[in-house]
Amino acid sequence: MQQIDARNLPDRRFCPASFAQMLEFVEKSEHNFKQSAKYLPFNPNFSEERRVGRQFHLLMQQLMMGLPVEPFLETYPEMDHWVNQLYPIISSPTQKQCNVNKGKLIKDWYLIAHYDLLIEEAEKVITVDWKTGKYIPENLEDLWQTQLRLFILAETQDIPAENIFIIYCFVSEDEFPCLYQFNYSLEKHETFIERLAMTLSKLPTNNSEESFSSNLHVETSEYSLNLQKLFKGEMSTSEYLATIPEVEI
Repeated sequence: MQQIDARNLPDRRFCPASFAQMLEFVEKSEHNFKQSAKYLPFNPNFSEERRVGRQFHLLMQQLMMGLPVEPFLETYPEMDHWVNQLYPIISSPTQKQCNVNKGKLIKDWYLIAHYDLLIEEAEKVITVDWKTGKYIPENLEDLWQTQLRLFILAETQDIPAENIFIIYCFVSEDEFPCLYQFNYSLEKHETFIERLAMTLSKLPTNNSEESFSSNLHVETSEYSLNLQKLFKGEMSTSEYLATIPEVEI
């Protein structure tokens, strides 16, 4: 797998996947980004749609851990319907992990990508992302959120880029969710390397950079880190269960 040439990248400290929206913004308008970087994407006043999305993601994590969620689903039939839409995927007998973070250190930048579900089957890796939002971007494949996830998988998995896939599941009121699948390739990987290097070179330093690092805790919750410890054998199931927050009803 081709690696990024560090000589083509600027000296910076950190670049987590929570910056995917930020990188998209930088790519489109460097000037506007420098004027408003400290406000994006760390606005704590999340919309109701985003609150529901986060609640559903937490519910899915608890469900895949085998925790009882029936009382919650009885209270919220809409989420019960969403869970049923995703059941064929989450119940597959293949080797899988939920709520996974993977990172790649490139010179002084550390890129992190988050995956709702990772499925490994033979020489193939599939990442699944579930969405509760009603808006589906036309350029879904080209979004930073998509490309960064595929890029990090290609850089951290010892398989050809052509064997890496991402599936978006937009849950809905219909019988089935809206599904979008994109495959990766070496050509797409090389194209993204150039895109990444160019965009990182635009990032500001000094005060704006400090505002980035000071807000890293927004996207890295304690229960997410504990889940990683559980999969790595660093925490027992009982210890993990004691740390999981209950879904608010």
